[in-house]
Amino acid sequence: MLLSFKEQIIEDFLIPSFILNEGEIVIIEIPNGVKFQKISLRLIENITELCLEIKYVEHFKENYFLSKLFPTTIGQYLKKCDGNSTYKNKIYEIEWMKPQIKINSIAGGYRRLLSLYKTLTFTKNIIIDLVGVDPIGGVEIYKILKQNQRENGSAILFDSCNEFEKDCTNFIRAKYIGTDERYKNYNEIMADK
Repeated sequence: MLLSFKEQIIEDFLIPSFILNEGEIVIIEIPNGVKFQKISLRLIENITELCLEIKYVEHFKENYFLSKLFPTTIGQYLKKCDGNSTYKNKIYEIEWMKPQIKINSIAGGYRRLLSLYKTLTFTKNIIIDLVGVDPIGGVEIYKILKQNQRENGSAILFDSCNEFEKDCTNFIRAKYIGTDERYKNYNEIMADK
């Protein structure tokens, strides 16, 4: 067992208990949008404190001023990866991806894919969200998570949809327990998706 997560209330949402073992994919369905980013940030913090083996797939960020003078390229971004990992050069399997391409010039889904590959060069146990990723990109990322699972890797995926519910090891749905009238039907709407 990698992780035993105890039920928690974060921002008026109840996150049920779950266990993550090696070779499993757990999906936690949480609301999307800027207002709900605190939920995922707290979950990431709590999970990575409980299990040091699990790493969050960071979003690519670059200093705005420096990016104008010295933009980071794909090759530079992957320079510090584990060279023995099969994931280091996976991004180059996409025909048009080249080491000299500036990361800020590629779409959000491809940036997320790049960050995923980089993280997988260091660890097989990850947390990832699909913020900034279109539906097609989400499916591509999920395929990579499935490949990692076949290699006994584990993943916790934060998603706001249930398209992978039947395919993952465990699907967790956050439940709204607050009193804000704007979200009073949240649980029913999510259950009917």
